[in-house]
Amino acid sequence: MKTKKQIYEDVKELVEAQDKKNYLAYYKIFLDNSERTDIPTEEKEAIINKAYSKYKQQEVELYDILDHAYLDFIA
Repeated sequence: MKTKKQIYEDVKELVEAQDKKNYLAYYKIFLDNSERTDIPTEEKEAIINKAYSKYKQQEVELYDILDHAYLDFIA
């Protein structure tokens, strides 16, 4: 059976890996759209900002999970 510390470390590893994947997905959208000339600048910025907002929302959710795992670890 895993200890609380092992569970916390596993959750931390998973959260960090998922956060990295989410950031790379955002960055791909950024790169794909930053040099586009077929749409207006405002539309490009809206696409990039929407992707960034989604990334930040996911980041908050992931680190909330990590915070709960930490609280369980120290309890």
